[in-house]
Amino acid sequence: MGRMKWAGPLLVLLCLGAAGCAGNDDGKPEASVTTAVRTYTNPISLPDEWGEYGLGDPFVFAYNGTYYLYVSTRDTDAGVKVWSSADLEDWKYEGLCTEDPVTTAAYAPEVRYWNGKFYMYTSPAGQGHYALVADRPTGPFKVATDNFGRTIDGTTFVDDDGQWYFYYAGPMGIQAAPMTDPLTVAPEEAQTGAYMGGWTEGPTVFKHHDRYYMTYTGNHVFSAGYRVDAAVSASPLQGFRSQPNDPVLLRAEGATVGLGHNSVVTGPDLDTQYMVYHNLEGHGVVGPLRHMNLDRIVWDGNLLQVAGPTSSKQAAPALPVFADRFDRKKPGQAWKSVGGAKWAIGDGQGLTAEGAGESGLSMLVSKAKTADSFTAEYHVRLLSGKQGKAGIVFSYADKNNYGIATWSAAEGKLEARYVNDGAEVMHVSASVPGNLDLGQLQTLRVEKAGSALTVYAEGMKLLAAELPAEAGAGAIGYAVEGADASFGYVAFSDAVDGSAAGLAYAPLPGRVNAFQDEGGAARANGLTSDGAGGLAASKLDASQPLTYRVNAAEGGVYSFDFRVAAGEQGASLRLTEDGKPVVGDLAVKPVGGAWQTVSAHGVKLAAGNHRLTLETVRGTLDAAWFAASPYAPVTAKTDDFGVKFIPGWTRYEGVWSAKDGQLRVTSDEDGKILTGEDGWTDYAVEADATVPEDGGQTGILVRVTEPANGMELNQNRSDFLRGYFAYVDGQGVHLAKHDYGTTPLADAKTILPQPGGTIRLKVTAVGNTIAVYAGSGAEPLIRYADESDSAFLHGRAGLKSVGGGARFGAFRIAPAP
Repeated sequence: MGRMKWAGPLLVLLCLGAAGCAGNDDGKPEASVTTAVRTYTNPISLPDEWGEYGLGDPFVFAYNGTYYLYVSTRDTDAGVKVWSSADLEDWKYEGLCTEDPVTTAAYAPEVRYWNGKFYMYTSPAGQGHYALVADRPTGPFKVATDNFGRTIDGTTFVDDDGQWYFYYAGPMGIQAAPMTDPLTVAPEEAQTGAYMGGWTEGPTVFKHHDRYYMTYTGNHVFSAGYRVDAAVSASPLQGFRSQPNDPVLLRAEGATVGLGHNSVVTGPDLDTQYMVYHNLEGHGVVGPLRHMNLDRIVWDGNLLQVAGPTSSKQAAPALPVFADRFDRKKPGQAWKSVGGAKWAIGDGQGLTAEGAGESGLSMLVSKAKTADSFTAEYHVRLLSGKQGKAGIVFSYADKNNYGIATWSAAEGKLEARYVNDGAEVMHVSASVPGNLDLGQLQTLRVEKAGSALTVYAEGMKLLAAELPAEAGAGAIGYAVEGADASFGYVAFSDAVDGSAAGLAYAPLPGRVNAFQDEGGAARANGLTSDGAGGLAASKLDASQPLTYRVNAAEGGVYSFDFRVAAGEQGASLRLTEDGKPVVGDLAVKPVGGAWQTVSAHGVKLAAGNHRLTLETVRGTLDAAWFAASPYAPVTAKTDDFGVKFIPGWTRYEGVWSAKDGQLRVTSDEDGKILTGEDGWTDYAVEADATVPEDGGQTGILVRVTEPANGMELNQNRSDFLRGYFAYVDGQGVHLAKHDYGTTPLADAKTILPQPGGTIRLKVTAVGNTIAVYAGSGAEPLIRYADESDSAFLHGRAGLKSVGGGARFGAFRIAPAP
């Protein structure tokens, strides 16, 4: 059995009986045991991975309470490797799930369960797709189709109506097509709109709050700037639009780089979603050497965020409050039988119920009880054809007060009922998609958020209803009514719709959403829009402190930025740990209730886990988020480029050289070169620069992080960085924002020297305001305040040339006055 890189600094009590996943052979719950809290560290290595190839394009999915991992196959080998895990923690190598020659260099294999079969889709060496079929997730998978093309990186999605879709990489972004069945892709093709301005691959599609989300990757697997974007649409086939916070996963420098080709899976707590992706470690013997990484997805309203990338110790995925795999001889003391059906555990068959000869409702309910709001997962299979009903129990108080949802094969419906004091007070139903076979094991998922009930089957949202006030906390279980049935893994968690986010330790450096405090007080008090597609804690005052769990990767000095809106009289805030100020009273000006970002620099924080409390000292506040990043004081620097090897500078693109007191970049390709530290905040930078020929751009970069070479590997992109670019061209002076894409911000016309002539450029970056000066003018030609949620507030300085050669001289940088 393989394991991630675990450590156990803390101790907790876990009950592996009534609140765990198993019991003794006699069915009695096991005693409580003491065990260590587990952690993991990205990147993750596993035993028996492909040598010098690793774990590329990792795909994880869950079936009947067990996770399965599949990865790309080394170009020289046939077969697909698979690992299994009960908890996304310990992984067991299961061997090759297929050895068919068609799987030589099987790229990005993905598996979907449907009606008792497992369907694998893979693209051998990127040359079209095959579908393979198996009776078990560990195989053996047998080839079931000819090569049906569609380039590379195929993935499937099943909508709420049972309609299948196939997605794959195309020359202008991710393309899609409907499927008539799991083995047949329709001939039509649709451009989804998901495109990264270059080669785009690795799609994953799922639904959240009735919207379609796609994550996807670009541009080259050997690029440090390989990254993940997210897009959203109202349609499964087209109209996908990039999220405003793209890229959602990126690290171009540091412990892990080249992050991408992800899958998305829900963790053992049934509430937290995880992004599983690979990082690039360089060239292996055959192809790229990559390894698996795992980070939490955090939902800010309908905005997908990733709590990462991380490369320091993180808490392992949280477990459910209660779970049972029925892997013993009888249900035992953790369960209570109600009614006349016979409940048993068959050898390797899970839980069974013989209720076809019974006229009434029979239930097997847990001794463990949920909170009022919860998520529960069940697995149900009807064994008596069209006869009777089988399903699940929730909010069970006693035999006269309970909720139930059952399959009715005869009617082709899913019915949900609530019984109060022996009388049915709610009864709703929904049609089951005609291609869903209730005679096979199917996953049912219940989400109860207050009185709102939602029921999913195999990921399809089938039923939503409003429960009566009497439906609250209670037991869960299985039910039959005049039917025989079998059942699989069952679990519940007292979290729903992302509420577990406040209980996880958010990684720092990183951003923490203000409404995701550990006690849920912000949700209870009421939320508001943050003006950027997310949610914010509303109307905070001195009586409403909010506490957050954070995990600092390293001890050191940080900058803290707070996205807030003050009331009419202004406000001030404070961040404390155990009553000790981490950030002292920080003033927030009244600006008509508009959102603003206020910062504190030089904040010392020790490595490890912390509980930070956000306090409103004066006035009232709405709070969207706070973020921490490493801080470094700006070091004044003068460079007349008199040294040939350009010390203190890092080149990312272009051919640079120092000669005659100038830093030169040739016209062979666009150029980018940087100096300084990511933790620099406010500074002024200036340099002499040549005016470019028509079509060219020459200028200064400020607040730069995550730079990568965008010109290599035929990517031909000059905007592989996060930061601001102040430049001159034939029309004047301009300011643009780069975030692996380019957004023009401001322009100013001015008289420039002829192309090849020299102009003095100066840029100041103070807070969220960028000012651009040109020539000898004392006043800036451009003064731009980036009021957006995504203003860049720290980073290096540099020089950049696009569309021709350039020369720079007399470089100066100093802390802002």
